[in-house]
This record gives sequence, structure tokens and C-alpha cells, in this order.
Amino acid sequence: MSENLAAWLAVLDDFERALDAADEQVSFEPFQPPPGPPPAEIVERARMVLARQQAMINGLVLSRANVARELAALRRVPSGREDAPAYLDVEG
Repeated sequence: MSENLAAWLAVLDDFERALDAADEQVSFEPFQPPPGPPPAEIVERARMVLARQQAMINGLVLSRANVARELAALRRVPSGREDAPAYLDVEG
């Protein structure tokens, strides 16, 4: 196995490990691609990793937008006196 292929396989392994552990804290060094283009035999795997990364990013963007909407809705709820019951009509 060439050094270039081994280096690119290690990069893809790191990316896949990060995707698999998306809910965990994973720390990586700043990304430094190996020299030269990825070898032809791993291009399809690299495309699949990229597709997973893009799907993860899109999911995070949607989640962030949902959280922002919920926070905005909560900010519009008037605050009342602490000694009086408060009701929130979420259906009407």
C-alpha cells in the first residue's frame, strides 16, 4: 500500500469516526489533506463520506432553525406575576 493511499484511508477513517460519534465530543487536529489527490480506489468511499457529512450539516441547520423558532416563541410569552397562575394556550 502506498503512503498516499494509507494517508487518505486514515483521513477517511477519521471522518467516519467523527460522523459515527456525532453526539460525542471528538477533538481533531486541524485538517491537513495528504499531498496529492485521493487515489482512484477510494474516490467512491470519499464521496459517500462527503454525502454523510452534508446530510449531517443539513440536519444541524434544520435543528438550529427549529430551536431558534422555539426560542423566539418563548420570548413572546408574557411574564406574569409570580404569585398568579399562568396558562399558555398552545392549541388556540
